[in-house]
Amino acid sequence: MSIIDLIGLLLGGSFVFLGLFVLLPMLLYIYNKPIKSVEGILENGREYFSLNIFLTGHGTLHYASVFMFDWYAKRYGLFHLKDSVPTKTTRIFKVYYIIFMIDILCFVTMVILDYIYPNIK
Repeated sequence: MSIIDLIGLLLGGSFVFLGLFVLLPMLLYIYNKPIKSVEGILENGREYFSLNIFLTGHGTLHYASVFMFDWYAKRYGLFHLKDSVPTKTTRIFKVYYIIFMIDILCFVTMVILDYIYPNIK
């Protein structure tokens, strides 16, 4: 087993660990309360992303992008409303977004190391 295989195995393990033991419990927590309060403030009470857990995952990434990037908030017309969301709630969404991107980076790097890199040699 080469060092590339070990790194790929480590990245795959971290992908599974982050997904199952960090992101899923965070998503279940967000599904219970924070997504509904954010929808109440930003969407005038329309509860689209809190219908089920799959839409909550999509909505969490959407609202985290709104909180992190001003150009994204302006695009959806939420720039003036995002300041009225509590700081603790926005922090939860931002942390979820960052951990999700790290998880996806681990997955993509694992795929590149395990499937694309050996075919180049």
